[in-house]
Amino acid sequence: MSFASLNNAPFGLAVQMGVINRFSGVQKFGYNDTVGTSFETVWTNGTGLYVYPTTASTAVATSSNTDDNDSTVHIFGLDSNFDLADEVITVGGSASTTSFIRMHRAFVSSANTGVVNQGDITVTVDSKTVAFISTGYGQTLQSIYTIPRNTIGYLMSFDVGASKDLEIEAKIMARPINGNTFQTKAFTTLRGGAFRKEYNVPEVLTEKTDIEMRVKSSATSSVSGGFELILQNKNE
Repeated sequence: MSFASLNNAPFGLAVQMGVINRFSGVQKFGYNDTVGTSFETVWTNGTGLYVYPTTASTAVATSSNTDDNDSTVHIFGLDSNFDLADEVITVGGSASTTSFIRMHRAFVSSANTGVVNQGDITVTVDSKTVAFISTGYGQTLQSIYTIPRNTIGYLMSFDVGASKDLEIEAKIMARPINGNTFQTKAFTTLRGGAFRKEYNVPEVLTEKTDIEMRVKSSATSSVSGGFELILQNKNE
């Protein structure tokens, strides 16, 4: 694609192609199949809210099925300085060489048995489960992200869908690094089906802000949901 034709390209495509300096894109999507009547984080590691590390430490990957041992997992997050970091680690093997303070995503980069993970793969940091790859999915499904250091985040959209005809409440929560509370940055209600919001005026998120989607239902339900961010690197 020529530079001239990029003038007519969708903004998101141009960002992902790297032709707009200092900007990049993030897509977060997650799933929780046991959403109850209290708010829960949208990720596959059961009920309740996600617990963030408080101390940067190395990451370890284990599986509920020994057939996954010696598989490799590519992990993505933030290091002790809140800078982007990634590393490939072995399931049932040594810890990462990088110390992570946040974990955004993980996927199975090579499978010891079959073509996907045979058990639930858990990645821990600071003795906390920070990434969870459910059996057969091959990567995390977690609507969780933290804005890197020296970066501004713009919330561009969010979406949510439910598997049953039940009342669903969904919200995007954000916690600035200098605060100790989460604030609601987006909120919607629906009864079954799906909902998506595109922002004409994006929500601005400062560096090191934790962001996650939380949902609750009028009865136990499976819920999917996620959000899109545009990141602006302030240093480049």
